[in-house]
Amino acid sequence: MSTTTIYTHPDGHEIAVGDGLLTACTSEGTAVSLPIGPDGLRDVAAKLLALADADEADGAERAGAALGGELLAELLALRCSPQADALRHVHGKLLALHKLEHFDRAAGGFAVALVAVLVLGIANLPKFEGAKQ
Repeated sequence: MSTTTIYTHPDGHEIAVGDGLLTACTSEGTAVSLPIGPDGLRDVAAKLLALADADEADGAERAGAALGGELLAELLALRCSPQADALRHVHGKLLALHKLEHFDRAAGGFAVALVAVLVLGIANLPKFEGAKQ
């Protein structure tokens, strides 16, 4: 069986598979080899894919939170402006949010950015006599 390089880092580090071994090699030539069979390779591949998906989902959550933060800043800047202006900004951010990968995680990040401000705002609404507690 021949050895196949499956990953090469820009700094020259490599990961190779062959002859029943998974070998990691530094750019200086230091190598570590571990025995691995087909089932082990499938398991490693599945775990690497899961990690990559999780990293992408985390990035989508951060992007959603950034959109939420931008929206809050824009809405604050629009105080005393017509409501239509604020709605255009909300609409634009929701469209941008919709285009993100891993929408559920992106929406979660967006919500986290907004919820604390909404809760604080609702808690500070003026009270009037006769309001239900």
